[in-house]
Amino acid sequence: MIEAKGLTPRQFLDKVLEPEKESDHICWQCEFLKPVIKGSSFPPADIIGWCMKIHWPYYWCVADFNVVKKCYVFKQKG
Repeated sequence: MIEAKGLTPRQFLDKVLEPEKESDHICWQCEFLKPVIKGSSFPPADIIGWCMKIHWPYYWCVADFNVVKKCYVFKQKG
């Protein structure tokens, strides 16, 4: 069981919801990335998640092969 004391809601979800895959993509370090959850069969294989800031309410799909060097909504997880 995961110890929930002292964790923010975001930190708790990061520990409970295991992502389908890991990536060194810049978006992986962003607070606004919603990763594809392990066992999910919906998204295409190259999608690592969705940006919850860009193009709201129709989230921007983030593929592992997209080269992103800088993003105007990037906010470091923390």
